[in-house]
Amino acid sequence: MNAIRGLVQGIRGWLNKPVASSESDPQNFLGRLFGMPNPDPILRQIGRAELVYASIMADAHVMGELRSIRGSFRSHEYRIVAGEEGDAKSMAARDLCEQWMRSAPPNKLSDWLEVMWQMSASIFTGYRAHEVVWSMVDGKFLPAEVIDRPNRRFVFSPESDPLLISRGNLMGAPVEPYQFVISRNMPTYDNPYGIALFSSCYYPWLYKTGGWRYLVKYCERHGLPWPVARYPQGSSEQDINKLDQALAEMIESAYLVTQDGNGVELLSPKGGGGDLPQERLIILANREMSKAMTSQAMVGEAMEVGSRAAAETAKERQDEVHDSDRDIGAAGMGHIFKWITLFNFGDGVAPPKLEFYKRQVAGKARAETYKMAADMGARPSKSAMLEELDIPVAEDDDDALLPTRKGAAPSVEATPPEEVDFSALPGFEFAKAAGMTEDEAVQLAADAADQAIEDKMIEPVYRMLVKYEQDGKSLTDFRDGLADLVGEMDDDALREVLERALSYGFLAGAATRAA
Repeated sequence: MNAIRGLVQGIRGWLNKPVASSESDPQNFLGRLFGMPNPDPILRQIGRAELVYASIMADAHVMGELRSIRGSFRSHEYRIVAGEEGDAKSMAARDLCEQWMRSAPPNKLSDWLEVMWQMSASIFTGYRAHEVVWSMVDGKFLPAEVIDRPNRRFVFSPESDPLLISRGNLMGAPVEPYQFVISRNMPTYDNPYGIALFSSCYYPWLYKTGGWRYLVKYCERHGLPWPVARYPQGSSEQDINKLDQALAEMIESAYLVTQDGNGVELLSPKGGGGDLPQERLIILANREMSKAMTSQAMVGEAMEVGSRAAAETAKERQDEVHDSDRDIGAAGMGHIFKWITLFNFGDGVAPPKLEFYKRQVAGKARAETYKMAADMGARPSKSAMLEELDIPVAEDDDDALLPTRKGAAPSVEATPPEEVDFSALPGFEFAKAAGMTEDEAVQLAADAADQAIEDKMIEPVYRMLVKYEQDGKSLTDFRDGLADLVGEMDDDALREVLERALSYGFLAGAATRAA
């Protein structure tokens, strides 16, 4: 009984308490007194992270990749969604956060997209910090500013808590969780500083910089051809010195005067087997840095145009990586929304979330998807389709484009008489000019229109139907071929054309037999 009681007491002591914490870690026995050093292998060796990272960022190739990643980030829009749909307080918290973001920019230098980009840019340096300055606005606790702070102002404790370095405390002092938003890229218990992509760029950037140095030296030394002077055997030392001096002056004057018997030629160095080693080193370094920053092997290594499938796969992969980067910015704003909700609505209210989306104008394939869903009875939203296709709704019937039955045979009889503009039919004006009454002119024009339809549409369809029957092709083959002839048609339009084509063939055959 005592053993069981002791076991229960032991379990109670373990509840809600981690065992493998920093307090029991023998390698962090001083962690309670000092901030945890950054375990990044590059930082541990060079100790000048910000200066090196700024130098890497200044590289032309890296800057090009940065602009591409930033352009992809800012091409998206953002919206705030309620943490719990249907809950009044959660909806009110969302409205308050929306109003706060619309009321003013986050600080004097940036807009909201730039702040979220700075949070997402923690992928390059491992982490980024933003200070949140709170104030009272119309009875609500809201941030007055959200300001980007340099990484050198922070270290992290073994519990991953940020410690602010200041003049009064060079070892770092704890801060309140609502005072700073710490955005990190793939942090772990052993590395609360996150993983910096620029660390992966360090050695390629370093070797590339050295490669440039020797490539420039090579160009300086071998970029111009070497003038080689030849003097006759037995020339005196004085004549040789004169020729040497004249050759030296030739570089500036571009010509040479010398006595007969001397020869001068220009030798240009020729590399064998392709590019220079230094140039290949620079290209290799650029590839490695591209892969580190974009995780895109195709963009980083493909030197020639690849297949379309490979390009689409590469783009899909890159889009997924950029989506994960945007999640860091969304999480940073979610941290601020959490405290706004807590301060103004109390505990237990689900805070809103920020999500990114890209407004794209859908093409024909997306429109066909909506049509297929409607044909299957899924009842897709018309307003959602028009919004996705970026098609504005007409204000009235006069402004609206009315649907037409594409590919169906136009027929005067199929349209109510009161809706037919008979004066627009072919032959109407001619019939009236010939002295016919308006009714006679209308009838003549309608007959001419029907005849034109039969000659130019029904008759070719009938011929095609007969040929497909002779060739033993299926109705599906006929429909595919018919689409090439008259365009896409719905089932009703196809049925009407086939009926008229068969009627035409029957009447044409009857007329032939009667003759």
